[in-house]
Amino acid sequence: MPKKKSQLRRLSLYRLASFTSVFVLYFSLYLSRVSLTGYLWLLLPILVFAVLVSLYQKRKKNLEKLENTEFLISRELFRQEGDLKKIKTRETWEYPEWVKNHPLSIDLDLTTKHGLIAYLDTTVSQEAWDLFLNRLLRTKQENPKILQNEVLSILKNRTLGYHLLRKSMRSGDDRDLKTEIYESKTEFRFWEKRKFLKLIYRLLGIFTPLWLLVSTVFNFPLAASLLFLNILIFITYRKESLKHWNQIRKLKNNLDHLESAWKRLHPGRRKEIFSLAKPIHSLGDSSEFLVSPIPHFFLNAICLWDLWKLDTYGHWLKQWESVWNELRDSWIRTDSLLPLAHFSFLHPEFAFPKWNETGEISANDLGHPLIKESARVTNPLANLQRGDLFIITGSNMSGKTTYLRAIAVSILLAGSGGPIVGSSMNLPEFKIHTLIRSQDSLEDGVSFFYSEVRRLSQIIRESDSDSAVSILFLDEILKGTNSKERQIATREILEALRDKGAIVFLTTHDLQLAEIPNAKLFHFTELEKDGEMIFDYKIREGISKTTNALRILKKEGIPIRGEV
Repeated sequence: MPKKKSQLRRLSLYRLASFTSVFVLYFSLYLSRVSLTGYLWLLLPILVFAVLVSLYQKRKKNLEKLENTEFLISRELFRQEGDLKKIKTRETWEYPEWVKNHPLSIDLDLTTKHGLIAYLDTTVSQEAWDLFLNRLLRTKQENPKILQNEVLSILKNRTLGYHLLRKSMRSGDDRDLKTEIYESKTEFRFWEKRKFLKLIYRLLGIFTPLWLLVSTVFNFPLAASLLFLNILIFITYRKESLKHWNQIRKLKNNLDHLESAWKRLHPGRRKEIFSLAKPIHSLGDSSEFLVSPIPHFFLNAICLWDLWKLDTYGHWLKQWESVWNELRDSWIRTDSLLPLAHFSFLHPEFAFPKWNETGEISANDLGHPLIKESARVTNPLANLQRGDLFIITGSNMSGKTTYLRAIAVSILLAGSGGPIVGSSMNLPEFKIHTLIRSQDSLEDGVSFFYSEVRRLSQIIRESDSDSAVSILFLDEILKGTNSKERQIATREILEALRDKGAIVFLTTHDLQLAEIPNAKLFHFTELEKDGEMIFDYKIREGISKTTNALRILKKEGIPIRGEV
């Protein structure tokens, strides 16, 4: 890469030298008083300059592609290794309010700087990003079986996802920006109130520059009047024409980033996409004149330049608008599924779930995707059915909450069409609710306990016994009240949820809750090695027989009297 950059800098110097030589040769010829034919020698450095400019642009574009490829490969290797600190990601405050304040985001750490969304996200368009978030957070309900089949379809060509990411990636500092893909849905009505102008603009646009040329040589009249007439006409349509130029620029920018990716996604439609893109590239290049208002003004004063271009744009819309919108929608859907397809591509050991209509859930070798593979401990999930209560007890720091999050995250991935972090999972159509991390609000006057109560009330209301099984993850609920009332309330809440046919996962230190009839009991525990407390993070059947809170306090220097 450094060698390529050095070659490009050298080529830039050659380009500058050839440009300078044009002026040097011109002044040399001028001072030598050569004849008119002598100035033909200027064509040689001009030709060299043109060739060098073309070569420079091609090499610069190739260098940008190489830089993008190098960046993409290194980023995805970090992603595969789980080294998210080396990937540029969003800060929590950069997410939309509805995303970062969503209960799933709060409870499952989805929007932290190195959270699940940052780990998965590869979307390049804003619309696909929004769709991806809505699916993951379950605010947009789609059939997960259909989504899964679409992801598997992308994976049939193992390198398709990589090439789509490479070809659609922005360059330089804009890499992390999401592209907004223009949706062409506004009817082109520019000519509706200008039917007479549509009939005469070609005549004026051709006659005016010719008459200006003739009047310059032969001193004919009316040249100024023609210019004044064109200026008046330009004033009448300038405001509306600028709106259409903005549309053209948006289309051109979209094609600059996505045309190659669209051709890769639809190989059988490459010629069609080329034909669609060619007029927009031409119109987009013409829009560069709008950067400076003076050339734009004179072009319209001389030949009503905007009208020629807008007529071309109107014909393009008539021929290609429906195709553009079709390609746009197809890309947005593919782009929104690429994070899941790419996740599977990087981790082929992760399985896709099998879906059932019996309301059962089970899994093998479940782990959390944000834990590096070298440190990840996997656990099974016993077979559960509607109305089952899965109670997990255990020591502090032994892995109870991480296990809950691992199950919940895999369910979210499955619901979005992706693989689970495990070797197998059997899953029904589901709704998911979590209460792992409650938050109080001083501003709203809501205490920690009342925040939990309101969230629990919402969960109970939304856990209807319909075709979708409600799967709930509750971590140490009602911590903000006394133990007697907590036990009574928790039992009543769990029974209400069981009556609704929900599958409930509950972690607790309250061993009396394990006495609830027909509950499935599992636990995590600490081990002791050479007098030190260690954890293997493996789930076991039954109730926890050990505690470690006092030992942890004493280890951290907090005075605890007596033996621990």
